[in-house]
Amino acid sequence: MIRLLIQNWWLLFLRGLLAIAFAIFIFVFLPFLPAPFLRQFAFAGLAAIFALFAFATGVLTIAAAVRGAGQGSSSWLMLADGIAVTIGGLVILLSPGLTLMHVIQLIAIIALVVGVLEFVAGVHLRRHVTDEWLLITGGVISIAFAPCLLLTNVETVQSALTWISIYAFASGLAIIGLALRLRSLRNSIHTLAGPGPEAQAAGESSLL
Repeated sequence: MIRLLIQNWWLLFLRGLLAIAFAIFIFVFLPFLPAPFLRQFAFAGLAAIFALFAFATGVLTIAAAVRGAGQGSSSWLMLADGIAVTIGGLVILLSPGLTLMHVIQLIAIIALVVGVLEFVAGVHLRRHVTDEWLLITGGVISIAFAPCLLLTNVETVQSALTWISIYAFASGLAIIGLALRLRSLRNSIHTLAGPGPEAQAAGESSLL
């Protein structure tokens, strides 16, 4: 599991950036929510952005899991994560009749599934990375946050979107932090490995 995540640290970094971008888009979207003529356009933009974000992230995650499948790692966690996010994105993208509340509820379901998988992955990382709490905390926040969205009333949609943006921003920061930690670990491993015996022998012979 740790080797798979280290090799794909860039994927976590990209997911974090996309989550922060999604949070920023919601903040831009919120002022248009009360305006009747602009509400539908803003909602269409929100649904499209989230669907594309979920689909792209899911496909990249599935690709990374398939890459690590033959390396004896626990790639099923990443594969399940990618499938769940991709399905959620496709449902929103291919269902133009969804209401804003339906989109919010789908985001909640995706957050719940991803949160459980992130928590399990974080537990797996405890033996290898000291900053596994970033992934575990992100999973716990997702699990706790999902029921709040599922129980949201129509009258509090603007409040729900505000919480979604805060959640996406905080989650994105946590994922980016973990990705940079994995990248640092990857560089440390390469440094400790150093040149192989053949390279060392070649270097010594060149000095003679």
